[in-house]
Amino acid sequence: MTGNSLHITRNILARWRNIQTSLCRSAVNDAALLKPKASRVRKPKATTTSTFSADIAVPKDVLEHFQTAEGMDASVLRHFPPSILRKSSLNTERFYVANQETAEQIATVITKDLPPDRLLVEVNPGPGLLTEQIMKRNVTNLRLYETEPSFEMRLQSSLNLPRNVLRIGDFNGLWRLSYLDGFDNGRRVLKLLDGIPQRKWNDEVSFRLFSVVGTMKFLRYLINSITHQSEFYSLGRYEMFVVMSPLLFAQISSTKTGGYKLYRGSTIVFQVYFEHELLGKVRRKHFLPWCTTGGTKKVRTLHQKLIEDGAEEWYLVKIVPRKNLHDHLLPDNLGLFASFVTQHYVSRRNRIIPSLEHWIPHCGARLILNTNYTRRSTKTGSVENVLPGQLLKSMPLSSNDYADNMNIYTEFGELTPTQVLTLFNEFINWSEFHQSPFMQAVESQKHKQRLMRQLDDEESIDESNEQHVTAEKSIKMKKQGET
Repeated sequence: MTGNSLHITRNILARWRNIQTSLCRSAVNDAALLKPKASRVRKPKATTTSTFSADIAVPKDVLEHFQTAEGMDASVLRHFPPSILRKSSLNTERFYVANQETAEQIATVITKDLPPDRLLVEVNPGPGLLTEQIMKRNVTNLRLYETEPSFEMRLQSSLNLPRNVLRIGDFNGLWRLSYLDGFDNGRRVLKLLDGIPQRKWNDEVSFRLFSVVGTMKFLRYLINSITHQSEFYSLGRYEMFVVMSPLLFAQISSTKTGGYKLYRGSTIVFQVYFEHELLGKVRRKHFLPWCTTGGTKKVRTLHQKLIEDGAEEWYLVKIVPRKNLHDHLLPDNLGLFASFVTQHYVSRRNRIIPSLEHWIPHCGARLILNTNYTRRSTKTGSVENVLPGQLLKSMPLSSNDYADNMNIYTEFGELTPTQVLTLFNEFINWSEFHQSPFMQAVESQKHKQRLMRQLDDEESIDESNEQHVTAEKSIKMKKQGET
């Protein structure tokens, strides 16, 4: 027998052994499948645990807390869909009150001094714990906005709500609807806000609102509505009672000593547009869903500390647009002010005089020689802080607050919101302002935003056309194959 034939024979024998081995394994597996599965039968768990586990998938730590913690009622978990009970990230926009005591606490605050004719809007009532407490306080002018349709039947049946009180819609996602309306000139936002009374800015408060806000997106939408004087701005002024995390509260209430990550351009614009006040604290675990904080890392910075604090207690904050806003900032200048802050607070370390001289050459001397900036003011009174660099209550708005000792090294990060407003009003009143490149930059920015929206729209149209062409080609090829 030659070497090649011997090699071939060995390969055939090896393959035959592999086949026999696989046949034996399959036979063993088949025999195992035929055996009774008595060993796989799970033992029944405790009555409380198995009852909820059979109906809905509840995370173990959530179920244990609602069953064992004082003041918690695990039966409320039955009314939540599994998608809400599961843990979520810090970017979640929907949260629900899931504790009776917290519902009573919040209802007491938001119904205090509420005029009988003023509308009260509750966002995402969920199982209706807070709604029930509100109705017990004889609030008749009520409207509910619920994002999750599965709550609709329970709210209607258990609370006997009047007609047109409950609306299904993502109220905290108004920023998303506004973005879509920009593409097709739709009326999604106006349709959702239909029925809410509209008033002028200087009139009395139009309505009162309660919501649990998880991200800055909804608050940023409110800022943009005032800046562009559209949509929510047309409703006039309103009272908002908002539950938010310590990190989110720090982003709207920080001072210039709060640090780079917290004291940003959006913080300045918010404090100019709105008044805020911390009313109290609520237990974070009394709201669903729970959030993950991204692991147990060692706390090294204030930013991380605020995230960790958010796992225990959240803040109940009152937010109201400033009634005297237009006395210090004319409506025609709202857009210019927002652009002024946005461009100069890309970095807090931008120096004021070199930045302004980029728009109007040699204007720095006007600030250095201005007696309002060279003198040192004597400020009285103390500001109560929640944490270092955070205001418990907003300061009065002023457009006559000059920074001390202005020089060529002064940075934008050293200014308070009222000092930024004072500097802006002085900047736009210089004779060279309307011919400065700043106006061209603002128009260019607006054009760029419109162009980006148009390109996104064209890409979606091109994508749909491409899919249509591909579908036509596949149909033609299929017909040709059949023939």
